[in-house]
Amino acid sequence: MGRKNDVSYSQAEGWHITITLTESDTCSSDTITIPKEQVEAKLFPWWSVKRSEGLLEPNSFEMVHLYEYESQVTTAVAMKRDENGNFKLHGWSCVQGKRKFRTGDVVVFWWDKIFGRLNFELLMLANESLLT
Repeated sequence: MGRKNDVSYSQAEGWHITITLTESDTCSSDTITIPKEQVEAKLFPWWSVKRSEGLLEPNSFEMVHLYEYESQVTTAVAMKRDENGNFKLHGWSCVQGKRKFRTGDVVVFWWDKIFGRLNFELLMLANESLLT
């Protein structure tokens, strides 16, 4: 499948966030966790200072458009900082319910500066090699 005129995974080299899905990401939870260090290093530089600093305020959240390449579907999710300082995407169950990701699958996220959204795609199935 050809890419649209936006930032692809390969163009985002060095700016992508790779997550191996845990049981909590694939079961009954409505969230997926992205480590604080990854968000601050690979998403915040693309965001305005107001947006980045606002997300660090207690009980605040940012709405993020999450775009999946394979299905070409955008899902609105709320990004919120948890008690450990990591960030959770609330609304992940909408994506998980359609795709049925498994524990151990690897997904990759990257910020699309053209469309202002968080792109992601399945990079590797659990116990298999990289997808091409």
